[in-house]
Amino acid sequence: MGLISMCLTPCSGAVRASCAAGSSQTLILEFAGRSDKNHARLRHKFHSMGSVTVCTRLRFDHNSFGFSTIFSYSIQSYINEFQLRANLVQGKPVQLALLVHGKHGSYQEAFLNNNSWHSVCVTWTQDGGRWAFYTDGRVLSRGNGLRSSHTIGPDGLFIIGQEQDTFGGSFKKDESFSGSITELHIWDRVLNGNEILTMEKECLPVSSGLVFNINHRYDQTQSLLSVCVASSLLVAPIGPVIYIDVVWS
Repeated sequence: MGLISMCLTPCSGAVRASCAAGSSQTLILEFAGRSDKNHARLRHKFHSMGSVTVCTRLRFDHNSFGFSTIFSYSIQSYINEFQLRANLVQGKPVQLALLVHGKHGSYQEAFLNNNSWHSVCVTWTQDGGRWAFYTDGRVLSRGNGLRSSHTIGPDGLFIIGQEQDTFGGSFKKDESFSGSITELHIWDRVLNGNEILTMEKECLPVSSGLVFNINHRYDQTQSLLSVCVASSLLVAPIGPVIYIDVVWS
C-alpha cells in the first residue's frame, strides 16, 4: 500500500498539504512565508548513490528574496552532502545551484520569479563530477568537476524546505523555502534529456532507477488528513510504502 504519513503539530496554516487545483491526485506542500521550523522530511532509507537525479515541480513566493533551500540531504559524517539552493533577487531570474559534499556549484539563471509553476531536474554523477540542470523539460546548463571522487552517502536525512546546519536540524529562517513544491522524485542514476523531456510532456516519472516517488493517487475511501486541509487527502495502493513528515511552526 502506498501511504503518506503526516506528523502534525498545532496548525498555523504556515505549511499545509493540499490537492492540486483541478486534480485529486497531486500532493502539494505549501510553505507560506519563511520559517526556521517549517519543513518536510522524507522517511526513506537511502543507499549510497554514485549517480542521482532529483526532479520536482515548484513555485517560488515572488515576494520572497535571498537564499532559498529547495531540499537538503545530510549524512551524519557530512552535513552538506547534497543540496539544491536558489538565489532570489528582485527583478532578476531565479538562480539555481547544486551543492555536493560541501562543494558549491555556480548559480545558473533559470526562469522568472513570477509566481508561475516550473519543473526543475538536477542530475549528478561521480563519473567526472558531471552535473546538469533542466527546467521545464529542457537542459539549462551542464558541467563537470563537482566532487567527482565521492558518492552520495547512505542513511541520510532528506529535508524539503530547509538547509541543515546540523544533522536534521539547526534550520535558518533566512535560508528557508517559501512557495509550493510538488511531484518530487529521486532516481539513483542520471536521467538523460529525452527521459526528462518525456516526463515533462506525459507527467509521469520514469520507473527505471526510481527510489522515491511522491506522485501518490487517492481513491476517495479513507481520510488521511483532517487538520489544515481544505479537502481530504485519500490514499490508494500504489507500490512501496513511503512516509513523509510535515512539521508546522
